[in-house]
Amino acid sequence: MCGIAGLYAYRTGRPAPGPILRRMAARMRHRGPDGEGVVVDGAVGLAHRRLAIIDLDTGAQPMSTADGALTVAFNGEIYNYVELGDELRALGHERRTRSDTEVILLAYRQWGLSFADRLNGMFAIALWDAPRRRLVLCRDRMGIKPLYYADTPDGIAFASEVKALRAVPGVDTRVDLEAIDEYMALGYVVHPRCMVRGVRKLDPGTIMTVDADGTTRHTTYWSLRFEPDPRPSVDDWCAQLRATFDDAVRIRLRSDVPVGVLLSGGVDSTAIAATIARHGAAAGMDSFSIGVDVPGAVLELDRAKKTAERLGTRHHAIRLSADSHGAALMEAGELLDEPLGESMVGQLLALCRRVREHVTVVLSGEGADETWFGYTAYRTMYAIELAQRLMPDAALRRLPGALGRLANLPMPAKAAKYLRLLGEPLERRYLGLNYYDTAVKDSLYSDAMRDALRGIDARDALRRLYDGAGGPEILSQMAAVDCRAWLVDNTLLRSDLMSMAASVELRVPFLDHRLVELAARVPARYKVRPHTQKWILKRALADRIPREVRARRKLGFPTPLAELFRGPWGRAAADVLLTPSPVTAPLFDRARVERLVAEHRTGANDWSRQLFQLLMLEYWARAAERLDGAPNTDHRDHAHPVSVRAV
Repeated sequence: MCGIAGLYAYRTGRPAPGPILRRMAARMRHRGPDGEGVVVDGAVGLAHRRLAIIDLDTGAQPMSTADGALTVAFNGEIYNYVELGDELRALGHERRTRSDTEVILLAYRQWGLSFADRLNGMFAIALWDAPRRRLVLCRDRMGIKPLYYADTPDGIAFASEVKALRAVPGVDTRVDLEAIDEYMALGYVVHPRCMVRGVRKLDPGTIMTVDADGTTRHTTYWSLRFEPDPRPSVDDWCAQLRATFDDAVRIRLRSDVPVGVLLSGGVDSTAIAATIARHGAAAGMDSFSIGVDVPGAVLELDRAKKTAERLGTRHHAIRLSADSHGAALMEAGELLDEPLGESMVGQLLALCRRVREHVTVVLSGEGADETWFGYTAYRTMYAIELAQRLMPDAALRRLPGALGRLANLPMPAKAAKYLRLLGEPLERRYLGLNYYDTAVKDSLYSDAMRDALRGIDARDALRRLYDGAGGPEILSQMAAVDCRAWLVDNTLLRSDLMSMAASVELRVPFLDHRLVELAARVPARYKVRPHTQKWILKRALADRIPREVRARRKLGFPTPLAELFRGPWGRAAADVLLTPSPVTAPLFDRARVERLVAEHRTGANDWSRQLFQLLMLEYWARAAERLDGAPNTDHRDHAHPVSVRAV
């Protein structure tokens, strides 16, 4: 796991400036504390920060082929590098290292732009093809690793983090007001848009090429479509699931440094830890869990501890006080490349800091909820669809009680809310299940902000994703959008930035593309049932997930936001909200924000979600302002000398 950055001055042909490349790399030192390298070939420069995981001695980057024709810098891991290396050797390619980096170079030499089809892993790749004077940028299928790019007066700049692009002269770093609105509506910004006007995210499963004449092409080499296959039996699906999951975990244990596991005590993390045990690697392995010090979170810590004891891992449980959690949230908000309305960021950062004290690599359960229908929203939609099929319109009006029982929801408010969604188009139902009222969002804006956004609907970003979502099943269409938006632009971005801030590599077996493709073929009726989610996953792995874990309500790492905002930490958070930065002050109605703070702290209303989104936006804006004001000096890393070489 690493950080990459680079420049291609195809417009002017100017030599890529080493000081700027080093400055870009320095802003991502946390992603790679083990070394730095810079390669310049005329108008192209690649920079790399290394977190050494595989082939510690000879895996430094950027790496070139023996003849200097190809040079690569990449962030991530290629898990099938052993098998792929054997295949390439059989085809006549000579390997000089044991690294997965070299496998990328040789795969590109053998198969050209179709090389990405051969890779199983998480990756953001920058490859310079010198004979063709072509820059190749590539992002993994699921978008596990981020890759940003921006136009510059000279050509193009790219990096693993927006922080690095802010160091490049000429990049438009002004705030994108439509992105602000999208964030306030959804809690994140959907790719390719970014919070910064001049920066874009490369789409998952995409190769971008830039030639010397400026010709730029985006090619989709993989896309996810949920197309259920009704033919296999439940037992057939279970057998395929077990075999694929076992191999996904097995290859993610490949490492030359110690590996651990994040353990919440729920289905997904227990499945991973138990499968590690089947591979004989759990005994003595470090496992980690975290909770904010309130009764519900402590219960989850106890559950994780019991799972660890059963599997024989060396367990570390972290209890965060409200003050410690608040400090972690502030640090997390300032580290994010774009704000996320995701309350778990603070816990994940604190957890990864503790992980780093023991291991460099951890496996985690991200992706299972989106691909195997683990969220309550799927079960709620299942109940809505079932009611719509079985009951006439007159009966639907008397449905709140029955609907609440089907979806296992508190009564009657939520049931009435979901009943109102019955007549809505699918995308509006989805938005109604997951996001708060647009009117609340708009009421927070200043008059100038509302004028600037007139005629713009932030939810259009999700509506576009429903195009081609695939398959006739409503739940599968929902899952496709979750995988394309929420998973990529919230969950995986959060996991990457928080783990990398602690110099930890986080691996996600449930997002092995083979397992995702399998999940996309399994019919929805095998994933969600009236009283449970992830039904077939629990059935397939029943021999390794205890019954009490399979039956447990999903909690994960709960964050008691409402209580925190009413406590001492909430007073400090209110001070931040009521003294906005120059970036955010013109965007919001300060009197309205003050009213939300007062109503929440007195208990008149629960505005914790809105206040949290505003708070994370404020933390992000202040950090961005400091970065943009940082002097453009050459920040050299004296602990790990910079290697600048020409090819």
